[in-house]
Amino acid sequence: MLEPLLTLQGPEALELVETNPVLVKALMAPWAPWMAFFFGTLWGSFANVAIWRLPRGLSVVRPGSACPACETPIAWYDNIPVLSYLLLRGRCRRCGEPFALRYLVVELLGGVLSFTLYLQYVLRPMVQGGPPGLLEWLLWFCFGLGLLIATYTDLDLWLIPDEVVLPIAGLGLVVAAVSPATLGVGAIEAALAAACGYLLIAGLRWVYLRYRGIEALGLGDGKLLCMIGAFAGARGLMWTLAAGAIQGLLVAVPMLLLGRRVANTALDEVHGEDPELGEEDPDAGVMGARVPFGPFLALAAFEYMFLREHIEALWAALVSP
Repeated sequence: MLEPLLTLQGPEALELVETNPVLVKALMAPWAPWMAFFFGTLWGSFANVAIWRLPRGLSVVRPGSACPACETPIAWYDNIPVLSYLLLRGRCRRCGEPFALRYLVVELLGGVLSFTLYLQYVLRPMVQGGPPGLLEWLLWFCFGLGLLIATYTDLDLWLIPDEVVLPIAGLGLVVAAVSPATLGVGAIEAALAAACGYLLIAGLRWVYLRYRGIEALGLGDGKLLCMIGAFAGARGLMWTLAAGAIQGLLVAVPMLLLGRRVANTALDEVHGEDPELGEEDPDAGVMGARVPFGPFLALAAFEYMFLREHIEALWAALVSP
């Protein structure tokens, strides 16, 4: 039996939406957001695998997880997200070697991402009298997981895996073409934003290679912007570029002044002595240092995903006559 819910479509308009009362009760149960959190930690665990294996050309499916020190396969009961790490105190059950704290952090971030998006796209619409946005929750979670993976691979290896950003970009374009209301972006806007994001980075990279002989920007950043444009459209792309650049300066400059690197490795340690990569100019100070751009683009995209209504309201106030 279906139960009608009232949905506001404007200041005076009302529309009846038929929703299964059993589904509504389950989705609004106190435990439902925590199930969403657990769901997110499972995918956070998968993100850890992808962060390590994809840049190295390894399969994310086989072999199963193993201790990096003694190479003992990790049993399923020692591979429960968050809980196993805490119970084992972050160490291998067999050899006692510590696991990196990042494993716990990424799992928690996956859980928080799913939990927050569940509140935003599933629970809040139902509280307001509308249908649950289960599809929106899953799509934006997929997008956020891609941002999370890209952040850590760029910090570690100065690389953003095509296997992550390109399929998600394609997913965004398909959704925009089939159901523009789902992501709030039409097919034409999504395609143009995705293309502009990639071409901007590719164009700047070409200019630097042509006139300075160095690769100042990687195409991975362009593919990441392609993914962001496909999901968030033109406004999301513009916010990501502007906020990402500003926040990059605000974070990177103080770190470099304090003698700390933004990335976890030096660029030449990962990619060798490639002349197109150029060299850091010691005479230029912090302005001559090389910094991965992907994490700051991802940070700005996260902000747009969670604060979209406020950002678009700000944009409307700035451009309105």
